[in-house]
Amino acid sequence: MVKQWGMSDKIGPIALDRPESGGPFMGRAMGQRQTHWGSKILSDVDGEVERMVNNAYVLAKEVLTVNRALLDNLAKVLIEQETVSAEEFQMMLVEYGTKTVDFGVFGQERSREKLPFQTMPLVV
Repeated sequence: MVKQWGMSDKIGPIALDRPESGGPFMGRAMGQRQTHWGSKILSDVDGEVERMVNNAYVLAKEVLTVNRALLDNLAKVLIEQETVSAEEFQMMLVEYGTKTVDFGVFGQERSREKLPFQTMPLVV
């Protein structure tokens, strides 16, 4: 989202990553100008991606935790009958008083302290 479509207010509406199109021919990109971005902007992109992923994780965990009773019932029903129709699922949502969260832009913090792991794994 951030590199290909520039979906970040901090980075701006620029595409940092060219979509890979075409076949496996090595000469396809020879006549095209190669864009090299500086380490500052690439670092900013990494930070934005980390912020989005971390906050999406925190939000998803909150929604699942708050609606745990619904999830447990859904799992039980799926074990018994293998499928649930849309109508049955909607009835469960009403029965369990499903709590939703507002859809909005993620916060500006990276929320690392809320993750189950506190450091990024080392790449070997």
